[in-house]
Amino acid sequence: MKNLAVSALILVSLFGQLMAQYQDEVLVKEAREAIKNFNIVTADSAYKAAMKASPDEDRYNEIQKEWAVLEQINVRLTDGGRALGRAEYDEAYKKYGEAVAEMNASPLKIWGRFKAEAYYSMGMVHFRKEEPIKAADKFREAAKFDPTEEKYDKAIEMVRNKHYTEGHKFLRRKDYESARLEYEKSVAVDPAFASGYYQLAYIAKRDGNLKPAEDFYLEAVTSDATHYKAWYGLGNLYSEIGNNAKAIETLKTAISINPKYEKSYYVIGKVYESQKSYSLAVSNLKKAIEVDNKYSLAYELLAKIYIDQEKYDTAIALLKDLTGSTVSYVTAYHLAQAYNATGDHSAALTASSTSLAKAKKKNWAPAQVEKGDALKGLGRNKEAIASYRLALQDARWNSLAQHKIDEIMKG
Repeated sequence: MKNLAVSALILVSLFGQLMAQYQDEVLVKEAREAIKNFNIVTADSAYKAAMKASPDEDRYNEIQKEWAVLEQINVRLTDGGRALGRAEYDEAYKKYGEAVAEMNASPLKIWGRFKAEAYYSMGMVHFRKEEPIKAADKFREAAKFDPTEEKYDKAIEMVRNKHYTEGHKFLRRKDYESARLEYEKSVAVDPAFASGYYQLAYIAKRDGNLKPAEDFYLEAVTSDATHYKAWYGLGNLYSEIGNNAKAIETLKTAISINPKYEKSYYVIGKVYESQKSYSLAVSNLKKAIEVDNKYSLAYELLAKIYIDQEKYDTAIALLKDLTGSTVSYVTAYHLAQAYNATGDHSAALTASSTSLAKAKKKNWAPAQVEKGDALKGLGRNKEAIASYRLALQDARWNSLAQHKIDEIMKG
């Protein structure tokens, strides 16, 4: 029994010596894991403990050298942060670059998250210096080294949204050139930013640059296939240049994404109306009104179709109860047409007067003609002639207005 006890003590002693011999390696491994996790404090403590546990001077120097790399990197990152806080941008950038150089020189492949932070900080320098493209490039570089960290992608969004918001400010002031430049920066920062392309398409189309507008809309829907406003804009563009097949196809895509976007139904209705496919036009215009029962453009076109088809009672039923801003000068004009056609000249006079009151163009000829017809129907020929004469000022209505005056004069 005594010999067994002695053997056990010897084994324990040998095991302790063995553990002490490898303690420094355990601690160095712990330090490296802490570096991988961007935990500077733990890494520093583990390296210092490993140096204390080193079995000899050579091993101590080896660990101390590895710890010194961490120390140099930490110092440079800290100095860079201080310089950035003082707006000393060139100095900050230099320090971050030196930190990256230290990491690149290290044989250890453990610096991913440290590199990510260095590149992120370099991106912040560019951002402060109002260099958005360079900032985004550095943020993307950071994300490569640490794909799990959300703040790098959010930093790109921050830069992108800053210029997108600035674009809106200029757009509201009708400074379209400055708005365009800001939107261009937003898509340069984020090449997959659909909303930026959508705004660029809007400005290009407004300026009459239809091919660039089409390209920007296509970029938008390629970047985000669910961007229904871009699909709508593309379809509307196709309708305006007479490519009706593409217009319908594209607008149907917009509707499939958002069935509550009334403008898509309206433009499809307009395309079908131009093709004299009145049933399909009416169906889509009714859907537009179902979505938004105050959508005056849809009422205007639907009423025009009913008037052209001589469905006067249907037009009256559609328009007579409209109120507020839904009553446009065009809807009131079509209502006057329908009332005159059915012989209700008193109601026609009210509707045509409403149209003239709302029209942007003073003495709008179509409404003046309807007002003249209403007055004539009420036996107020002198007033009717006065209305027709106001319509004479519009060359497109000159011959009709003169013919109506002549009829009364011959009387």
